Amino acid sequence: MTVLVPSRMRVDARWLDIVIHNVSSRGLMVGCDQAPAVGSYVEIRRGTLVIVGRVQWTKGRFFGLRSQDRLSVKALVDEPRLASRPDRSTAQPESDRRAERRLAHEAQMARKMERSRSFASMFQFLVLVVVGMTMAGIAAHTVYSMLSAPAARIEDALKVR
Repeated sequence: MTVLVPSRMRVDARWLDIVIHNVSSRGLMVGCDQAPAVGSYVEIRRGTLVIVGRVQWTKGRFFGLRSQDRLSVKALVDEPRLASRPDRSTAQPESDRRAERRLAHEAQMARKMERSRSFASMFQFLVLVVVGMTMAGIAAHTVYSMLSAPAARIEDALKVR
């Protein structure tokens, strides 16, 4: 499933900002500025959720990760970010500025997607409530119409005698 989820990744002793682009039941496609080497093990954190996996492939700034456990797309997307981040182990050189801006842009887009997803869920709920209430109103009117005609005839018959 295609997503944009900003997260943190630990490779050896370094923490890096990453964006998860794709999730399957056993793997992720991740984008970052310094893709780890094929075969290395990484730890990815999103809020309290921790994913440990092995890098299967790299292509440019993207890499594929196979996790040791099954992944839940819903849990990953719904997990809130932590208020504080793990400390970076080393200062970044000047050449990483552009890469950091690109990653910040991806994180901003991911936050927009999260807000859009929550708005869409709320809108869908409201539409379902309105449709449900409309259908209930139509059903109530139909039942009233069906029962009021015989009741009126019975009432008229009782008045005549």
